[in-house]
Amino acid sequence: MHVLERREGDVTHFITLTFWESLEAIKGFAGEEVEVAKYYPEDKEFLLEFEPGVVHYEVVGQAP
Repeated sequence: MHVLERREGDVTHFITLTFWESLEAIKGFAGEEVEVAKYYPEDKEFLLEFEPGVVHYEVVGQAP
């Protein structure tokens, strides 16, 4: 997992980047609706905004 951070004035934006073995592995975690964001009750203590969805990409190459 990677956590990316970008500061914008008094606000800090984060992106969490995870790598999964397969779409089936993602479904095992998130359920069938893999593009709907999954949050935990304790997230409300840390997050100001709750994005409704997530975006998935397929890794097709890697630099040496």
